Amino acid sequence: MEYAIWIILIVAMLVIEASTTNLVSIWFAVGCLGAIVAKILGTDIYIQILVFFVISGLSLALAWPFIKKHRQQKSVATNYDMIIGKTAIVTDDISGDKFAGSVKVGGKEWSAVSETGDDIYAGEKVVVKSISGVKLVVDKIKTENKIKEC
Repeated sequence: MEYAIWIILIVAMLVIEASTTNLVSIWFAVGCLGAIVAKILGTDIYIQILVFFVISGLSLALAWPFIKKHRQQKSVATNYDMIIGKTAIVTDDISGDKFAGSVKVGGKEWSAVSETGDDIYAGEKVVVKSISGVKLVVDKIKTENKIKEC
């Protein structure tokens, strides 16, 4: 009976693992194998459960450095990222109540919102702080800051 439980759990863990793109349940399948070995050696169910948890935890702990090394996603800078920190000219007033105005940076016109919520008027210079969706998040230029020119 206990063999059947552990085999069903192995199959369930492998099905879950096969249906995901991340290593989620393979550790528990390895733990189930350890519990089956414990059953073969004649231990009772409590020892099998203990073996299951210990081996599952150990297999995860041993594999973690390898997983961490290979799962780090590298962010690839896009051309749009290059305008962050650049100076832009406001071409259409930016309202502080989050209605987008527009700015010109790098020869292109963008929708823009104020980072601080301040009103920014056409003709003022701003610095691009970030990109949110298709809008630039900008802030008024403070004279003491050194800004990359567009």
